[in-house]
Parts: sequence; C-alpha cells; structure tokens
Amino acid sequence: MKAIFISMLLTCSLLAEFNAQSETRILTKPEEALVYLNGAQITSRGKATLKDGRQTIVFEMLSNNIDQNSVQVKADAAVTILSVNYGLNYLKPQDFKEFKQLEDSVKYYADQNARMAINRRGYEEEIAMLSANRSIGGANNGVSAAELAKLTEFVRNRMQESSLKKYEIEQKEKRNNERIAALTQQMNEMRNNEMKPTGEITVQLNASAAGPANFELSYYVTNCGWSPSYDIRVKDVNSKAVIAAKANIVQNTGQDWKNIKLALCTGNPAMGNTQPLLNPWWLSLTDPTQTLYKTKQATRGSEMLCAPQAAGAVMMDDAPQMKEAITTAWFTQVAENTGTNSTFDISIPYTILSNGKENFVEIQQYSIAANYTYLSIPKVDKDAFLLARLQGWDKSELLPGEANVYFENNYVGQTYFDTRIVDDTLSVGLGRDNNIVVKRKQINEFKEKTSISGNTKKVSRMYEIEVRNTRKSAIEIELEDQIPLTNNEQLEVEVLETGNAEYNKETGKLSWKIKLNPGESKSLRFGYAVKHPKKMIVNGL
Repeated sequence: MKAIFISMLLTCSLLAEFNAQSETRILTKPEEALVYLNGAQITSRGKATLKDGRQTIVFEMLSNNIDQNSVQVKADAAVTILSVNYGLNYLKPQDFKEFKQLEDSVKYYADQNARMAINRRGYEEEIAMLSANRSIGGANNGVSAAELAKLTEFVRNRMQESSLKKYEIEQKEKRNNERIAALTQQMNEMRNNEMKPTGEITVQLNASAAGPANFELSYYVTNCGWSPSYDIRVKDVNSKAVIAAKANIVQNTGQDWKNIKLALCTGNPAMGNTQPLLNPWWLSLTDPTQTLYKTKQATRGSEMLCAPQAAGAVMMDDAPQMKEAITTAWFTQVAENTGTNSTFDISIPYTILSNGKENFVEIQQYSIAANYTYLSIPKVDKDAFLLARLQGWDKSELLPGEANVYFENNYVGQTYFDTRIVDDTLSVGLGRDNNIVVKRKQINEFKEKTSISGNTKKVSRMYEIEVRNTRKSAIEIELEDQIPLTNNEQLEVEVLETGNAEYNKETGKLSWKIKLNPGESKSLRFGYAVKHPKKMIVNGL
C-alpha cells in the first residue's frame, strides 16, 4: 500500500511538472477597439513560440470585465484550438514579473547608496581630521618656511580632493534616491491597480510543428463606452451652421488602451437582441359591495383585518389565499432610442487609459443649411433671441447630446441637441441680441377702462409691442403674446384686437412674423376684454 501511495505521489508530481512546462504565458497588446455606447469590442494581438503537440497558452493581464461568451482566438500557425476558457487571476502583484523587476531595481539602487554612504563617511572623517589638526610643530618649536609651504599645499590638495569626492558621492546618492522614489511610486500604482483580479484566457491547442505563432484575441468588455456631445458654430447669419460631433469616451476596464485603432459605434450590445413577447392580458373581477371581515387568530386571540376577496379566490380555513399581482412591470420592455447604428472610424491612433476620466474625440463635422430668425416673447423676456433653424439635420445620423453653441466666434451658452424629434428642421438658440430692441406696454387709455352693467363688470386691456432693428442688416423676427383663456361659465373673454396676428383660439397664442430693415421700427397692438360678476375678483388678470 505504501509503495502504491508513493507511486501515486510521483505520478501527480510528474503530471504537475509536465503541465507547468507545457503552459506558456504571454502578454497581448490591445490594438483595436470598437467602442459602443455601452461596452467595447477589443482586438488584442501577441506572439508565442509553440512546441510540437498539445499544449496550453495563457493570455494574461487582461481586463477583468470580459464577457466570456464573446471570446474568440485566432492563430496564423498550423494549430488546432481544442478549448478556450476565460477566468480571473487573483494573484498579488508581487507574483508578477514586472513587479519583481521594479522591486529588484529598488534593491539595486538602495545597495549602491549603502556602499556610497560608507565612502562618503570616510571622506567626511578625513576632512574633519584635516580641519582639526591645523597647528604645525610644538609651542616652542618653529617650522621653516619650506616645510610650512609643503604642508600647506598637502592639506589644501587633500581637502579639495576629499571635498570633491564627497560632493560626487552626494550627487550620486541624490540621483539614486530620485530613481528609488519613482520606482516605488510605480510599484504602488501597480499594487493599487492589481488589487483587482486580472483576466486570463486559457487556450488548449495542438500544434503540428514547433515554431513561432501570432495570436489574435477578440472579446467584448464592459465598464466603458462613449456619449455624444457637439459644438455648433455659426460664423454669421449669412453662413451655414457647422456642427462638430464629439465623443466623450470613458473606460475603466482594468487595461489601458495605448495607441490603438479606435472606432465608435452608435449601437448598444448591452440592450440585447431578444425580441419582445406579448403575454396574455388577464382580467379579474372584484365585488366592491363585499365588506371587510374579521377572523380570529386562536394562538394570539387578536383580530386581523383582511382585504375583500377577489372573484375566483378559494377560502381555506377561513383565511384568503393571496395570488401574485399582475402589474404593468410584467409587460414593460426597454425601448431603444439611438436610431440607426453608425460606425465612426478614427484614422489616427489614440490612447485611452483605464482611469474613468473623460476623453473627448471629435468624430465628424457637418455643414448644414440654416435659416436665421429672431424670436421674442416680451411678456416673458424683453430680449430678442437669434435662432438657427437647421434643415436636413436628420440625414447626419446624430444622437441626442449636450451642445456648446458659438456665434460670431463667441461662446453663447449650452443647449440640448435633441435629435429624437420627427421634424426635419431643428431650432438652435444662438443667444440674445441687444441690437434688437423690443418693448411691451399697456396703453394708458385702456389701463383702467372698466364698465359696470347690472351685476357684471367688464375690464378692457390693450397692449402695444414696439420692435426696432438697430442692426446694419435686415432681419426677420417672430413675436409671441397671448389672450387669456377661461373655462368658467361666469367669465367671458372677448378679443378686441389681434394686430393681424395668427391667433390660436385653443391656446390663446398670438404669433407675428415681420421683417425689419436696418433702423426700422414697427408697432403691434392687441387687446381683450373680460366680463365677470362684479362681486367677484378675477385671478390672473
């Protein structure tokens, strides 16, 4: 039995040694990234020297956010891939070769400093001795001039040589300390980063011949993505609008993307591709006349209130058997609002570090025709706002996002670029224009004009809007105001004048579209009357 046990141990030891020898661990470099709104498809490449026959290749130091179902492995050598598995490595950073190399470098420079410190202290002792023994000869013994000159020259030369050597050693110690600090910082960063496990792809393969092989890994990772943002620039009202589409890329996958070929896709694989299902819609009845009833609880002797029984429910032991409620959550599906997918290839290499920081990449510029007009609602805001109505923007495959707006090379603010609207014209505000003067006032002769007849009171209001163009070019401006509405039968609203405005009876909105030449002014009048019981107060008038 003992011999069999020893034989089994030897067999296991040989198998373990064989597996360790046949396992090849290599590093790959991410070279391509197709970044989605959520997640990215990564292509990494690496090299290995294969042996003849069956063996294991481990691609290490990968992201720990890889979707194991998405892993694909290719090779340019004559190999047969038997299996591909993805897993996590929880080893400490001290177990990695790169960390050990840094640690060895720190020990090397520290050893150098220790040796130089011994030499430095020797020179310091020599300098101290030379400084302490300045007297030559005894108190009653004189020294000749020749001997004095010789000794003085000796002390001076030794002091200079020792001080110079001490200085050189101190400078070397300083440089070594700087190297040690930099290496220690790098080790700390690696230690902090490696607190999280790293991903590993283990490939079992069979090679028909020994030799070098190039491998390509393809996999989908999470904890990354991009979101759109825009710069909208308008040179002047005679030019087209230029829209610069930017991608804000963020990744925290655990693996840096250095000098990779970058592409952006408006798709979102995280949404899934499973089509929705329409489940049966069941109705039930509840008798509202059934009263609450009471049931005694024998063990506690207390009373419990119970809900009305639903039709079809079965009573057991005088207690209702509750069914799981059917709610709208059962039939709710997540809707995708990103529109048709587009891919933007970036022609220059990019570096996106795994630190969760924003990286802005401009992906496209569009020159879009625009009509420029002014809008003013003086009842709400006395200023006139310049609007650019972008035409044909829906042909540019743009996504909703924040937009910085620039007009005449000046930043005018930020807006939300909502591309989900169905209209083919999109309005973008370009800011306030103080060269368009808009005033709204109540006409004095109508300010307090009221009439009382019987039990009713009639109050009239008349307003005037004056618009003046002080610009050196002609403009078009849209003006809006309103007539009050009521749904109370005791209130009557009469429209006295609209000033040739387009009047919407349902909303009470008044709209004017006018043209103004340079220096031209126009006045618009509108008014209304409100009749109500004289003993009552009209709120909002």
